[in-house]
Amino acid sequence: MSKQTKSIVSTTIVITILSMFFKVLGFVKQAVIAYYFGTNLDTSAYFVAFGFVGTLSSAFIRAITLSLVSIYTHTLVNKGRDAASKVISACLELLVPIVIIVTVLAYVFTPLISTVASVGWANDPEKIEQLQTYLRICYPFFLFAVVTLVWSSVMDANKDFVISRTESAITSIVTILCCVILSSMKGVDVLVIAQYASYICFGTLLLIRGRRHFKLSFVKFKDVPEIKTLLITALPLFIGSSVAQINKIVDNSLSTAISDDGPAALAYAVTLEEFVTFLLINNLVDVLYVNFSIYASSNDFDKLIDTMKKAINIMICIMLPITIVTCLTADSIVSIAFERGAFQDTSVSMVTASLIGYAIGFTSMGIRDIIVRGLYSFKDTKRPMITGIFAVAFNIFFSIVLSRHIGIMGITIASSISLTINFLINSKMLKSHIHDYSLLVHIPVLLKQIPAIIYTVAVVLVVKHFIHNDILLFMLSALIGLAGYGVILLFMKIEEVDYIKAKVLAKLPNRR
Repeated sequence: MSKQTKSIVSTTIVITILSMFFKVLGFVKQAVIAYYFGTNLDTSAYFVAFGFVGTLSSAFIRAITLSLVSIYTHTLVNKGRDAASKVISACLELLVPIVIIVTVLAYVFTPLISTVASVGWANDPEKIEQLQTYLRICYPFFLFAVVTLVWSSVMDANKDFVISRTESAITSIVTILCCVILSSMKGVDVLVIAQYASYICFGTLLLIRGRRHFKLSFVKFKDVPEIKTLLITALPLFIGSSVAQINKIVDNSLSTAISDDGPAALAYAVTLEEFVTFLLINNLVDVLYVNFSIYASSNDFDKLIDTMKKAINIMICIMLPITIVTCLTADSIVSIAFERGAFQDTSVSMVTASLIGYAIGFTSMGIRDIIVRGLYSFKDTKRPMITGIFAVAFNIFFSIVLSRHIGIMGITIASSISLTINFLINSKMLKSHIHDYSLLVHIPVLLKQIPAIIYTVAVVLVVKHFIHNDILLFMLSALIGLAGYGVILLFMKIEEVDYIKAKVLAKLPNRR
């Protein structure tokens, strides 16, 4: 293995470990927020306001990051650091005025925004006024987020990954400290204080570290032709990302019609859902994407199909039992994670219902992400964007319909339904690149799950009947249920399970 390859591997391992640690720290942050503030109206108003500004920022961030890193790197390699710095300066000169204009417009249209973002509070002036207050306080977050994004992109392009990945850790640590020290004096306002303090800390760190890579200067747009390329490539990505963010705004808005606690309940449930998907889905599909791209570029479609088939079958075998255990023990999971301090029984029931809806879509999310990466490996990014728009439309429709009948669980189940629709449509699109591929090849693996599913459901129900301590209940359900599930799959002679078994046994020491 070359020194460069070893360096890449080492950096990847370090970043992965740090990302996992930061994710755990983020989970602790949410648990602390739950302890001090629960799921009351103040918390929900903050989450709706912060969620709106966050979704607005995310639309810009996702679009610009994908374009900026590529264009900056190309300029750095071909024209040198000074020319690359001019690209960043031009980008800031373009973005900062746009962000300021958008922020001013947001201030002007705050009454309209608050009504759209909280349909359930539209007839309650006191709640609307409170939401408007939080919105106006949170709007400047947009500027902080976009500026730190540009600096982070510079760091990534220069392979200085660690500092740019510390944002979530800084936010978590500052928020935890602010909650502990200031919550008794400032209430939920402490979350706003913590967010401002986090941005200042992270921005200062980026500024100090980034000076070695970037020199700010005032430039003329005509002298930086790359800025036009940036806009052209970022625009479709921004449109696609914006549509996805609109879905989050709609979900939060609908949740206000169910209960004042709704937006906060969704936020806590998302924390648990993302914890699972980050550990078990994101890391796997990122590794697969590299392999898919290699196979696609070398026209080795047989290897691509085989790898994708194995990956999806493994995802089914992993995520189905986790879905079952999560759905059946959701109340215990939520209680273990959050039930303390201001987070009481009502909060538990709301977050539990939300978590179940999200958990139903775990497997669909995993399959969707694998298939999308397959399309990306063929440089097919436009059609997944279009199917994403359709999926969001379905999500909004089902959220409206189901929330009227089954409350907040309907909103999260709608997300799971849209994920399923999304991967089904994308799998059809994949056939245009790989004619021999079909989702039907996964039916035998799905059918072989049935005995294991019956066993796991029975085990969890029996454990719940005799055990009433949340921690013990969850641990026994997960241990006995998942272990038995795996053993049954071994007896069912599933190729991918045997493959994993062989890999694990090969790693054991002193094995002949």
